[in-house]
Amino acid sequence: MKVNYPVKTNFDLKVVKEALKPLGGRCAKIVDGKLEYQIKEENEKEAYSLLKEKGYIE
Repeated sequence: MKVNYPVKTNFDLKVVKEALKPLGGRCAKIVDGKLEYQIKEENEKEAYSLLKEKGYIE
């Protein structure tokens, strides 16, 4: 599934891609001020929590 969230701060996209990789995330990119990536539905909540905890998304 494709998800996107508003970006909170500037960050290195490579770091985010590496964080999402163990959860099955892929194709991470910034589109119109939002972080967009594909993730398996069963891992979406865990990925969201991880990104929010690290301060990448609002």
